[in-house]
Amino acid sequence: MMTDTNVKNSGESRKVFHIPLTDIYETADIYSVKLEMPGIVKENLDIVIDNDELKITAESSPEENTDSLKYAEFRAKDFSRTFRVGNDVDRNRIDAKLENGILTLTLHKSEAVKPKKISINQVN
Repeated sequence: MMTDTNVKNSGESRKVFHIPLTDIYETADIYSVKLEMPGIVKENLDIVIDNDELKITAESSPEENTDSLKYAEFRAKDFSRTFRVGNDVDRNRIDAKLENGILTLTLHKSEAVKPKKISINQVN
């Protein structure tokens, strides 16, 4: 089970992080988490799992050549998102892939919680 734990802080002056748009899929074997993080490179991306929290933070690269900038609507953003991870996730089997601004995390479920087919023996 995964739940979002992002909480807004009150009144403190802090760096602004944006919450990336996220889709979460579940199969019998995995959770797949897709986060939209345009402009982020893997060197500026940090993914940490600590106990039951999965925290993803990403900082954009500094913008180049802003001295000649006359008008801007697009700005690189820093991202942060935290999820609570249930006991059904194997902490040692989490994969991450960053492609075209989409971070995909694959969280494998523990073998103990996966459905198992029980065979039936016939007695004559």
